Amino acid sequence: MNNSDQNLPAWNFKKLFLGNLIVGLVVYFSIDQGFKTPWDEQIFFYLNGSLQEGRTLWNNYWAFTNSKIFDSLSGLFLVALCLWYILFNRAACFQERLSRVFLLVVAVILTMIIISCGFELYYHQSPSQVLIPFVNINDLVSWIEVKTGTRKSFPSDHAAISFISVIFMWRYFGTSYGILVSFFAVINASPRLVGGGHWFGDVAIGGVFLAFMVTIWLIYTPMLNVMRKAVHWIFAKEPLVSFSKSWN
Repeated sequence: MNNSDQNLPAWNFKKLFLGNLIVGLVVYFSIDQGFKTPWDEQIFFYLNGSLQEGRTLWNNYWAFTNSKIFDSLSGLFLVALCLWYILFNRAACFQERLSRVFLLVVAVILTMIIISCGFELYYHQSPSQVLIPFVNINDLVSWIEVKTGTRKSFPSDHAAISFISVIFMWRYFGTSYGILVSFFAVINASPRLVGGGHWFGDVAIGGVFLAFMVTIWLIYTPMLNVMRKAVHWIFAKEPLVSFSKSWN
């Protein structure tokens, strides 16, 4: 995904075809394996096995990052990053910045709809429910209780949203935002691998390739122009016209 074509006014059928071909091939070759990679079990035992008695700081970090509190803070971080870009990044006009953020929001909403509706009946047990030995983080940390398993672990919504943010921010927000959100994506996607809530394939296949599929359908179609027209229509009258000019 190259910045040189980020303002294409219409469909880019070549990149849409190639992108969907890649996603299709990944799904085809992984569906019979339950969307797992050959390294899923080894990665689980290595990461989950790092939780041990006496590693207080390590155990507490992974307990916290597996909690709903951390999930809320992660969401607030992404919202704050988007607001900072809208209000203070003057490389593009205010309405253009707002259009790009709206496109990112649409991508996240679309992803959540795909996960909740498309995989509603797909039962895919997390490694904590099928592999032994399993170290339950709740046995090591007493101040907080976290969810360590689910019957529907595929795809990883944390990973999908994180990597969607990475693609959009690298492409539309700039390098500094891209680097920052890339670190965030690793931090946000890894806790469930350690805690036992997700297989590596849930993140690598379910998260990364779902994010890739959604973004190519928004980037290589006229959706950004649709957002631009919507934002221009919203800010066509006072006092919103003056407000948008004051942030250019």
